[in-house]
Amino acid sequence: MAEPIRALCDELIKAVNVMMEAESSQTYRLEALKFIEEFKEKSPFCVECGLQLAEKSQTAVVRHFGLQILEHVVK
Repeated sequence: MAEPIRALCDELIKAVNVMMEAESSQTYRLEALKFIEEFKEKSPFCVECGLQLAEKSQTAVVRHFGLQILEHVVK
């Protein structure tokens, strides 16, 4: 996988984890949500990142998010 896509996937994983962690502040959660929503609406790499995040090597939450990205692209 190309390095920019890998880096973007890593940022998405961090954002998903921030949103799901109980210790995260509301401000960080909102920033993470904004980043994720902007990615889904504007990024040309949704399919590539969605497939990467949906791999079985990822956690269940990250896999679910990867599948949500792919669903968003299809719709």
